Amino acid sequence: MRLASLLLLAILLSYASFQACAIEAGEIAAPSIAAANMGMPTPKITSPNMGMSQPKQVQQDISASSANQTEDKTDDQSDDLSGKWSIKFDNLPNRSLDLTLWSSGRTKIMGYGTLAKGTTSNSVTVSGSIAGEELMLAVQSADSEYSGQQNSDKYDLSLFQANNTMSGTYILSVEGEFMGEGNATALKH
Repeated sequence: MRLASLLLLAILLSYASFQACAIEAGEIAAPSIAAANMGMPTPKITSPNMGMSQPKQVQQDISASSANQTEDKTDDQSDDLSGKWSIKFDNLPNRSLDLTLWSSGRTKIMGYGTLAKGTTSNSVTVSGSIAGEELMLAVQSADSEYSGQQNSDKYDLSLFQANNTMSGTYILSVEGEFMGEGNATALKH
């Protein structure tokens, strides 16, 4: 039995040394196991059909067409609101906002800018929405989040657009506490 195990060990070692010597130095050995077949189909690539048939026109009822007109109007309105705006407060002549707004969907508006208070200016963030003809914006001081300031100004604006101007009202709160309200006017650059 001992002789058989020694003989088997000798055969295995000779086979292993034969396999190691079969590859020349610097050559990459080919795998001895075939690659797995994942059963994935070969992709079929065809050129696009440029002669597509036109979709059939479907009769729309009056309510559907009026809904589409309202959606188109909202899209146009949100596109008109994108850009740079300056906002002045009637009751606070030493404060103004310079904002960059853009549409974030059909009824959502977002942006950033600066709040000028006398000789100082702070960064602000803007989020808002469009409901019918009204633009509602929440403008909040961004500096307080990063600098640890306690006085965080927030302006809630409700504006209505006419051409390149908007007018409406604002509510000012500091740290969630009501500080005042008044009229605001915005002009697009």
